[in-house]
Amino acid sequence: MSAFVFLCFSIGVFNLGNNLIDIQQNEYIAQVRFYLEQGQILKELIVPDFYGYKTAPEGQYLYVLNSDGINVYNGEGQRVSLIRDKGMFAVSSNDQYLICASDDNIRLYEQGKLLFQIRVISPAIRQLVFSGDNQYLGVMMRNHFSLIGLDDRQKLWTKEFTEPLIFCKFSNDKIILALESRPSLNGKIYVLSLNGQIIQEENFQYQQYDEQIGDIQILPDGIKAKTHLREWFVKENTLLQTTDYTDSHRFSNNPSNQLNPWLQQDTIPWPLAPTDSLHPIGNSWAEFQNYGGSSYYHPGVDILSPEIPNVPVYAVKRGYIKAWLSTGNYLYWRFAIADSSLSYTDSCNAYLYAHIDSALYHKDIGDTVQVGELIGYLVYWPVDSIHFHHIHFAKIRDRGATWTAADWAFVFNPLISLSPNQDTISPRFENALTNQKFAFTRNNTSTYLSSSNLNGDVDIIAKIHDKFSVSTGDTIWDRLTPLKIEYEIIGQTVSQPKKLSFIFDKVIPPSNTVNVVYKSDNTCRTRGNYDYRDYFFIVTNTDGDSIVETTDAAFSWQTNNFPNGDYWVKIYASDASDNVSVCSMQVTVANAPAIEEYDIANRGQIKYSQGVMYNALGQKVNSTYLKPGIYFYRKDSNNVRKLLIIKPMVYIQH
Repeated sequence: MSAFVFLCFSIGVFNLGNNLIDIQQNEYIAQVRFYLEQGQILKELIVPDFYGYKTAPEGQYLYVLNSDGINVYNGEGQRVSLIRDKGMFAVSSNDQYLICASDDNIRLYEQGKLLFQIRVISPAIRQLVFSGDNQYLGVMMRNHFSLIGLDDRQKLWTKEFTEPLIFCKFSNDKIILALESRPSLNGKIYVLSLNGQIIQEENFQYQQYDEQIGDIQILPDGIKAKTHLREWFVKENTLLQTTDYTDSHRFSNNPSNQLNPWLQQDTIPWPLAPTDSLHPIGNSWAEFQNYGGSSYYHPGVDILSPEIPNVPVYAVKRGYIKAWLSTGNYLYWRFAIADSSLSYTDSCNAYLYAHIDSALYHKDIGDTVQVGELIGYLVYWPVDSIHFHHIHFAKIRDRGATWTAADWAFVFNPLISLSPNQDTISPRFENALTNQKFAFTRNNTSTYLSSSNLNGDVDIIAKIHDKFSVSTGDTIWDRLTPLKIEYEIIGQTVSQPKKLSFIFDKVIPPSNTVNVVYKSDNTCRTRGNYDYRDYFFIVTNTDGDSIVETTDAAFSWQTNNFPNGDYWVKIYASDASDNVSVCSMQVTVANAPAIEEYDIANRGQIKYSQGVMYNALGQKVNSTYLKPGIYFYRKDSNNVRKLLIIKPMVYIQH
């Protein structure tokens, strides 16, 4: 047994040959155990950067995808090959072929060797499926289906459809396809021959907006189709039988969340289905972003639907649509669903739902919506092979009967209100410098200081990111910003109590304060885009309140107020589920002496006794208890005076 401590959840238990496989996952780490028939552990693997796995229906191998590529293991846990490819992949039933797809290119491997590559019409590949005899490969795209012959390695034909395809399957010598029209909840099932001819066509009707075809079978007495709610038989466009699985409502708004007291005040379901489950977060509230122009705070929370475009979007609260507009091209259409009706023209709160597909069914200005009601569909987001399909979600505030310009205020981080939100992963600290937890600079400069020789006014910089319990499928996109950062200074005689640096829960700060929060120079370079996520926080730029202002940059660790010696710098990072991480680093304060001395000639105006201390008025003072100020004393028999300047020192006791 391995001594590796693994807090995880099971994602798969299945037979592979004569052995049993158990796969457990924690974030990007997977534990794969191979068991003998008698229940003994044959082998245990720890797979870093784990993205997923597959097995063939009749196969003898386990295919594990991680950052290295596709690792192929036999039933005894031995890696027999590594295919250095990534993206969507599928395996033929007998392990003969493996297909990988990214964007509009697919690559076919046979026993680990690349056979050929082929381009397809559409960059939106939705599904790859092998025929049962492994002679054909079906490639389902948004509005196209292509059949590829594996023997001659050629594309045989492509058929185009007017509505989006959602399902494909081989059934002996036939191909089953399904498409749907979401605005009307109608759909069609097509049965095609291997030469692309339509043999059968059946209509179907969804009963609920969140239904989706899960399986279709060709039976002698008709076609059987299933969703998660029901199954039905249809023949010649006549519905023969329907069986409901459950009458339970899909949507829930469970206000109980003991992890964060904020959630008990105003909880909302998630805007994507299932609305009572966690979803991947691709960007967080007030996260640093720069895509080639000026840096800015991300004004919302991006909830992802990785690899699956055009998923339904649901209202999280009853309200009235006061805005339906685009801030750019077709990708940027958005709703504002307000608490108050159009007859109310004063300011009110609303939830913002951005990146809605305007070409598909959607609500409109003036509509009233209920919790859980379908309001539209996500637009296809054309970024990377794992597409960044997402809803940009925020709580906003504006005034007027309708809101015709996107100049509203972003007033609250909605991640705090989403329920459930049992995120279990704490924020993470990274070294700000090589082999050093934190970085230290002269206040508001890029002059970096040694941690063993801190002096003057010092900025403390920490590199921190957060991770959410549900992965986006991309290690870069999983790097978010924490909700709250605090710091304290601990010394033997003098300390600074814990002080709030930043909390990203309410109003998005002004854009001219980005460099107050985030350090961005050649040493500690904050980056936030699709390719890089590095967040360096200047934790000392704070007056201790929750509002970020330009004047906060004047604050620092004023080491002159601390006696020289060793101190612990301790930084706390929290997320919306109250997961807290703490990081500490020992440093040394080494300021120059607080007393400056100068020899000056005595002109004879005042007679000084040797060894006696005088203040600036010529009065004798007790040298044991000197306050900050200017003092003189006679240095030697030549009547040379010494000028002493004692600087103020302010100590904060434990």
